[in-house]
Amino acid sequence: MVIRSIRARFAWSAVFAIAVALAIAGTAVSLIFETTLRARAAAEIGDDLAALARSVTAASDGSLTVNIELSDRRFTMPRSGFYWEVGRGTNVNIASTSLGSFRFAFHSRLPAPEETVVYDRQGPQGRGIMVFERLATVSVAGGEPVRVAVGLDHSELDEARRQFTISAAAALAVLGLALLATLWLANGVTLAPLSALREALNRVHRGERDRIDGDFPEEVQPLVDDLNTLLSTRDADLVAARARAGDLAHGLKTPLAVLSTLARRLRGEGQTAIADEIDIEVVRMSQHVSRELMRARANIRAFRRTKATAVRPIVESLVNALAVLSEGQTIVYTVEMPDDLQAAMDETDLMEVLGNVMDNARKWTQGQVLVEGRAVNGSATIVSIEDDGPGLPDIDTFTIERGRRLDERIDGHGLGLAIVRDLVEVYGGDVTFARSRFGGLKVQLLLAKTIVK
Repeated sequence: MVIRSIRARFAWSAVFAIAVALAIAGTAVSLIFETTLRARAAAEIGDDLAALARSVTAASDGSLTVNIELSDRRFTMPRSGFYWEVGRGTNVNIASTSLGSFRFAFHSRLPAPEETVVYDRQGPQGRGIMVFERLATVSVAGGEPVRVAVGLDHSELDEARRQFTISAAAALAVLGLALLATLWLANGVTLAPLSALREALNRVHRGERDRIDGDFPEEVQPLVDDLNTLLSTRDADLVAARARAGDLAHGLKTPLAVLSTLARRLRGEGQTAIADEIDIEVVRMSQHVSRELMRARANIRAFRRTKATAVRPIVESLVNALAVLSEGQTIVYTVEMPDDLQAAMDETDLMEVLGNVMDNARKWTQGQVLVEGRAVNGSATIVSIEDDGPGLPDIDTFTIERGRRLDERIDGHGLGLAIVRDLVEVYGGDVTFARSRFGGLKVQLLLAKTIVK
């Protein structure tokens, strides 16, 4: 989960960074292209403007003549987007064929000698044109300077700009995809050690390894070393806890044996009532100690993440064993579960849980017991045991109480279901009760939820 979260954050951050970088690059390239385009247009038009300025002559009567045909044929094509004008003051005396009868106004300011003035005007088709204006080289005595202007339709620049924008956008898109693919590969390579570490931890959780093994980069190795140290410390604590549990059992065994001996002695002396009270307390203490020791051992095994255990072989083994205890009663056991059904639970603890519940069903059944099992989304295993016995009148509110007996007529000390609950809860599971389809009791066990995702 953590690795997927890091990958997601890295991916979104990379996408955002690449998008911003490409947007900035696209803007910068567009500005550079715009400047270059205008400079190139000015250079090309400037050549035509200079040629036109040199070709203007004035007659003695002051009339103007242009003695050149510009190389670009578009100056002769009607409304082609390439235009020129020649005149004095604000008057246009001569214009290119491409303008037809349309005329655009000169700049309000007369250009200085050798100066080129650039400005915008409206062209013959209502489209804007970029105008370059300068003075002609001809001089007319006593007359106003001759003004020469060449206009270029903005649509020519717009088309060039549009083509460039399409090409640039396609190129930047390809570049962005290439960068994303590169970052995705780099992301996988960079986070591969964390994925390997996660898998190694999963093996430890499943009980396949006692420590994290593998070759990791120097940036990850200190974390691996710390985790292995923690695992070693945990195992040492578990061994110590198991030893303390054994010492406790051994320490209580002798006093309980002494009390039992005293009870027998008192009974032999005729003090039956006192002896019975002592026996009751000894049995109660023995049961309590056994239950707590079993719970402690289960905690140790569950904490060590033991391997998954096949369920069906244990159920079938219990069916064979319980058939011997039926004392001549014919009981039909039906087992419905996949052969490969597993529960992430220690085999001994699973045997204890299923054995207690199935034995309880054996005691109360009229002759039919159903054991069903299935996996739930790959994260847990559900096993249910149903019988056709009398069931429980308070099934909707029934809870397991310590030492509770379901019926005083049946032998037992009432700890079976309590032990079942304790063991199942140790492994992160749950026990629920309901009325079975046969009218008896249904005990449903949610076994060993998967801890590591």
